Amino acid sequence: MFYRVCLIFAVFTAMLLKSYTLTSYADAVKSSVGVKIQLTINDVTATVNGQKMTLSAPPVLLNNTTMVPLRFIADALKTDLTWNTEDQSIALKYADHSIILSIDSRIVSIDNQSKTLEQPAVIMNSTTLVPLRFIAESFNQTVAYNNQTKSIIITTPHPKASDIRIDNLSTASDMGFSYNFFIEKPNMNVISMASDHHNLIYILEQYAASEMSFVLRVYNEATGETKVVHSGFDQSFNFDYVDPKLGKQHFNASALSPRKLVYDSNLDKLYLLASSNFISDNSVSTVIYEIAPNVQMMTYTIGKMVFHPGNFMVTPNGQRFYFSDILHNTIYAAESGQQAIVLMPFTPDNENVKLAAVVNDGKMFVLDVSKRMIFELQESGNLRYVAPIDIKEEILRVYEVNGTFYVGGKRQIWELKITGETHPYVGLKDVSAYNTGLYLPKTNTYDADAFANMGGAFGMMLSFSAFAINEHGNVVMYDGAYHLLRRINLYTQ
Repeated sequence: MFYRVCLIFAVFTAMLLKSYTLTSYADAVKSSVGVKIQLTINDVTATVNGQKMTLSAPPVLLNNTTMVPLRFIADALKTDLTWNTEDQSIALKYADHSIILSIDSRIVSIDNQSKTLEQPAVIMNSTTLVPLRFIAESFNQTVAYNNQTKSIIITTPHPKASDIRIDNLSTASDMGFSYNFFIEKPNMNVISMASDHHNLIYILEQYAASEMSFVLRVYNEATGETKVVHSGFDQSFNFDYVDPKLGKQHFNASALSPRKLVYDSNLDKLYLLASSNFISDNSVSTVIYEIAPNVQMMTYTIGKMVFHPGNFMVTPNGQRFYFSDILHNTIYAAESGQQAIVLMPFTPDNENVKLAAVVNDGKMFVLDVSKRMIFELQESGNLRYVAPIDIKEEILRVYEVNGTFYVGGKRQIWELKITGETHPYVGLKDVSAYNTGLYLPKTNTYDADAFANMGGAFGMMLSFSAFAINEHGNVVMYDGAYHLLRRINLYTQ
C-alpha cells in the first residue's frame, strides 16, 4: 500500500513538474517581442529566448536539409498546429501565412500556392520531423546556419515600421571623408559596404587619385560614432608564401587595391577581396583577407588573374574559399592560408557580367546577373542550375547576407531567395518621409541644426548606391548626392 502511495505521489509530482516546465516555456515565448531559437545538429538541447529545452529528438540532416521535431518548432514559433491522422497531413498557421504538408510528400501548399520540397516531412522513431528552414522562412523568420559548429539560430525580424522613413545618420565630414561638396560625383569614392551583427556598418572608401589608397571606416549605429579601422594596407596585411618556381617569397600588400567587402553572418567575420595592379606570371594577383575581428590572409592567386568588378567570393565554413575570375572564365577554390587552384571553367555572358554568392544551409549558390539565373556551386566543381530570376530592370549591384541576395537597381531593391523567389524589398517611391536633422542614436532624437553651417538643403534620395542590409533588415547606404550616410527604416530599430 505504501509503495502504491509513493508511486502515485511520484507520478503526480512528475506531472506537475512537466506542466510547470511547459507553462514557463509558453509564458517565456508569449512575453517576448520576438523569438530567438538556438539548435545544434544531433543535439537534443535547444534554447528558446534563452531558456533551455530538451527536444524529443535531435535535429538531423536528411538530404542536406535540417529536420527538426514538428511540435517543438510549431510551439517555439507560436503557430497554430493541426494534425490529420487519416492522411497524415500537417497544417500550420502563423499570422497571415499558412502551410499544409504531408508525411513523405514533397508537394506542399504555402498560402494556397503549391511548392516542391527537396526533403519532405518524415516520421522517425515516432517523432514527426519537418524541414526547419522551409518552415521558418515561410513564416518570415531569419535562419542562420554555422556549418563549422553545425549550429542554427532562428530569429524573428523586428516589427515592420508603419511607414518607411529615412534617417540621416552622419555627414561625410563627420566621418572624415575627403570630398568636394560642389564638384564630386555621387558615390565615386564609396565602393563597398557591409553590416555585421553588432550594429556596425563598414564603409570602404577608395581615393579617386589612386586605387591603392583607401580607408575602411566603421559607423556604430548604437552610438553614432565613426572610427577608421584601416587606412591603406599596412604591414599587418603582408605575408609569406611559397612560389612553385621561386620558393619562399614575401608579399608586400601595398601593391594591392581593395575591391569588395563580404560579411559572413554565419561565421561573424568580415572579408576583403583585393587585387594587385602589378601583374606578372610570378606575382600575387588576388588576395582574400579576413579583416574583422582580425587581419589574416585566407588565400591568394599567383599571376594571370585580373580584377573585374563583378567577381564573387564565398566560404561555406571559413576554411575553404571560392571566388571567380570573370576575365579568364574561371572559378577558384582554396584551403585557408593556401594558394588557390582552378576549380572549374565557366562561361559568363559578355555584357553586364555580375556574379554574387551566398551560403544557405551549408550549400553555396551563385547569382549570375547577366544570365538572370541562380546556380548551386558544388564543391566537386559543378554549377547546378537552380532557378531563373524575374527582374526586368537593370541590376546595378547585389548585397549578400543571411543566405539571401538583395538586388539593387537605380530606384528599387529586391529580395531574392536562392529558389528564385523574388519580392520587392524597398523602392524610393515607398519612402513616406525624410526625418529632419541628424539622428542621434544615444538619445533617439534628431539634431535639426546639424546642417545649418553646411549651406545646403538635404532632400530626397536620387538613386540607390552602394548599400548594406543591417541586422534589423534596414537599408544603410552612402548618399553621394548629399554626402550623407542614410538609413531607410523598413523595420523598427
